[in-house]
Amino acid sequence: MSQKRIETIWLVNKYAMPPQYESRLRTIKFAHYLTQAGYKVYVFGSSVMHNMGINLIEDGKSYIKKKYGDINFVHIKTLNYYKSSGIARILSDLQFHYKLCSIANHFEKPDLIVASTYPYFCNPLMDYAKKNRIKYITESLDVYPDNFVDFGLINPLNPLMKRMYRIAKRNYAESDFSVISWPGCYQYMINKKWDKDSGGPVDLKKIFYINNGVDLNDFNKWKEENTLDDIDLKSDKKRITYLGSVRLVNNVMQFIKAAELFADRDDLLFLIFGDGPDRILLEDYCKKHNLRNIKFKDKWIDPKLVPYVVSQSYINILNYVSSDFAKYGISSSKMFQYFAAGKPILCNINILYCPITANNIGIARELTTPESYAAAIDCLLSLSSDEYNAMCERVYNTAKEYDYEYLTNKFIGIIKKLEQ
Repeated sequence: MSQKRIETIWLVNKYAMPPQYESRLRTIKFAHYLTQAGYKVYVFGSSVMHNMGINLIEDGKSYIKKKYGDINFVHIKTLNYYKSSGIARILSDLQFHYKLCSIANHFEKPDLIVASTYPYFCNPLMDYAKKNRIKYITESLDVYPDNFVDFGLINPLNPLMKRMYRIAKRNYAESDFSVISWPGCYQYMINKKWDKDSGGPVDLKKIFYINNGVDLNDFNKWKEENTLDDIDLKSDKKRITYLGSVRLVNNVMQFIKAAELFADRDDLLFLIFGDGPDRILLEDYCKKHNLRNIKFKDKWIDPKLVPYVVSQSYINILNYVSSDFAKYGISSSKMFQYFAAGKPILCNINILYCPITANNIGIARELTTPESYAAAIDCLLSLSSDEYNAMCERVYNTAKEYDYEYLTNKFIGIIKKLEQ
């Protein structure tokens, strides 16, 4: 007996935001291209803009409907946790998912729910889908919950971690399909002994890998149409740019200490775009050591300006505190924007399943000291003009493999399997 054709899709991602705020593009790009392909798509996200302190609902409404271009968006009111404790964020996550289930009947019943987020210790949305005979895809965008352990935030023996592992395993086992954005997802299931061959409940034939990506049409358009009148971005110096959060897990101090070793180079400029709890400390360090070759730029920039900023770099930087979280690959949205910029990439950790190394488009290896980090920078600076330009071309060609229109077509192929 054939399955019902899937026509209406809910993309549920608590952290999805309107295009003017969004830097993690996956959900809204899938929404756009799925709509273009003829599906009726609704995005459900929080009213709180993550890490911005902005709440789109200031009154007593439980939710609001918005339309951004061709994207139908529903913002569900949740607790604003900006600069609050981790408990506030957990409560906000719980509130979002339970409130969505409570108001779900206000909207057209979907044929498919694709959920990129769920509360840490339960999954009421999957229960709702099962009860209402709705197809359900778990979408995993990072190695959760292992990232809490890998970043040293929670002891792996903590009872809360055990609970989160149980919920994660259940999600993979009981979802109709799972779509995972990190390339080592199959090995992850095997290492956890969650796969059926190891006696676990997870069918690897129901696991699909689709990485994050970049919309090349938007990127190239925005790069030309949205520029910053910034003297540092227009100087003759070679810019080495870090863009992203300035917090513990990004280890930006290591980047700064490597840049410090180039203090006598007048032809180089190290730029840091982004904000976070470590920014003031790092700014103070640079002032104390009179590091004029390092400049802290905008704490936040419009996503439409990102293509211009990263395209003005000579080298773009990915920076992390530990290689542990990259043992199954990474799916950082920023990495794919760097690919689209067509400039070499330097990453300070070793990444398995690494597109940077595989495509010879930069350096990604363990850089544990300022000296080793500086040597890697110098290696890229020392490329001849022909070598550098050839690498830039390879970088951009790599981006084509992660164009969101192409990735959405892969996702549609998975949806078609659900109809069989």
